[in-house]
Amino acid sequence: MKRASRGFTLIELLVVIAIIAILIALLVPAVQKVREAAARSQCQNNLKQMGLAVQNFHDIYRFLPPDRLANDWATWAVLILPYIEQQDVYNLWDLRFRSSEQPGTTAGVGGPRDPLPRQIPIYFCPSRRTASTAALSEVYTYATGGGPNVTMNAAGIGDYASVAGTKNNDGPLLISVATGLDGATFLKTAAQIANKGNPGAMVITWQGQSRFGTITDGTSNTALFGERYVRKNSWQGQNEDRSVFDGNNQNNFRRFLGMAYLGGASRPPNWDPSDTPNPLIAVPRLQTYTDPGTGMAVSLNQCFGSDHPSVCQFCFCDGSVRAISDETSLDVLTFMGVPDDGINIMLPE
Repeated sequence: MKRASRGFTLIELLVVIAIIAILIALLVPAVQKVREAAARSQCQNNLKQMGLAVQNFHDIYRFLPPDRLANDWATWAVLILPYIEQQDVYNLWDLRFRSSEQPGTTAGVGGPRDPLPRQIPIYFCPSRRTASTAALSEVYTYATGGGPNVTMNAAGIGDYASVAGTKNNDGPLLISVATGLDGATFLKTAAQIANKGNPGAMVITWQGQSRFGTITDGTSNTALFGERYVRKNSWQGQNEDRSVFDGNNQNNFRRFLGMAYLGGASRPPNWDPSDTPNPLIAVPRLQTYTDPGTGMAVSLNQCFGSDHPSVCQFCFCDGSVRAISDETSLDVLTFMGVPDDGINIMLPE
């Protein structure tokens, strides 16, 4: 007589299912951790390449790239393109003209000679997005210094920003020393080019204001680039998440660290109590935030912050890349961002 084979009982089946569920629960965080480690490593490499590009730029020009040629004109993200293997994209740019008035756009928005809608892979942190998943910047119109409007078409964005110290023109990369023309009118400063220039105004000469030698706190102590924060309602190409190529909205390409200090003989840590603090923001895509130390509302659109758990990564002027804790104090962040505050700090390698 053939003996019937014994199957699983209901209890045995439930036990097996429970064991599988436990194994999956243990495996998923491990996979996520490995994926984040790989993304963080790629982000670190991106910043490293950007830092090396700045060093190569300095070797050739004997000054650091300006953070922008003038308001409305090209930023560092355009100027270092030849040094990150993007010479073909750089060749599409005519640095004489506003980002919004590049000659290549006359052949059609997004055409083969249009430099704007180019997503540069190393300008994206893979923990946040990639060049293939990032949206282009929204189209927006603004008035030139001379009055008439110009339109900035859809353009490439990015996840990194230059470090501007505690306030405008306070970091290692500064606005250029430039001259320009508005028709027959000679414009002798970057401020005049932006404030007085009509559509069609041109930058005719420019150079950077800073060199590695002007970073008196030391290149290993001064941050150059970092991961910029993006608010929830600005995500994917709006507001401060617009084009990293365009010098019109400065929060797109540069950010602040720490807190301003009083000028003159008063050096850090004599903080300016009226200045809005710029901490590292730990939670991705908040819309508002109050600094717990000062009780002040933080302008998130001018802060650094990443999608990596607990840290934000920065490239320093010596080319090193370090993960800085989101809990780093405002005073340390200030010393890290200002190249000549007279205070050197020890940060993790």
